[in-house]
Amino acid sequence: MKRPELTPDILLVDFQDFYWLKEELIAFCRQQGLPTGGSKEVLAARISGFLTRGKLPEKPVSFRSKTPSGKMPVHFSRESVIGANWRCSEPLRAFLEREIGPKFHFDAAMRDFVKKDIGKTLDDMITCWYTTQQMPKAETIIDNQFEYNRFIRDFFKTNPGKSLSDAITAWKEKKARRKED
Repeated sequence: MKRPELTPDILLVDFQDFYWLKEELIAFCRQQGLPTGGSKEVLAARISGFLTRGKLPEKPVSFRSKTPSGKMPVHFSRESVIGANWRCSEPLRAFLEREIGPKFHFDAAMRDFVKKDIGKTLDDMITCWYTTQQMPKAETIIDNQFEYNRFIRDFFKTNPGKSLSDAITAWKEKKARRKED
């Protein structure tokens, strides 16, 4: 079966059997008057619910805490305490790059630190960076929402010597088929 168009008439099984870009999911939600916020998995679940029920939910679900505590400061220091609603923002990245150097980036350990280590300082985060950089590198687990990235990595593992262009072509072919193929 050819990949169907994402419309309100799509069968739920067809929606679930094909790969959709996050932009496609957002566009569909926007066209149907559904909330457009959240991860790709949240959007897919919202669309599945819409296709099953055929109507909008009574009240949109809030995905982020509205508490003002944890608001990120304008200026950072090593003594800055990580708050509940902090994000891996460009100003935070710039501060950490000044402190650590140009090799700094928000890897999984740093993203988790910002999300889970509320109450710790940026000095603690910098210490964590140096500690994790010295550890032997294990293969990173790629989250479900990054299916394309996982496919490309797996393609190169099973097809040494192939090019990125070959991997992208294989991805486009896979994306056009049902998931069980």
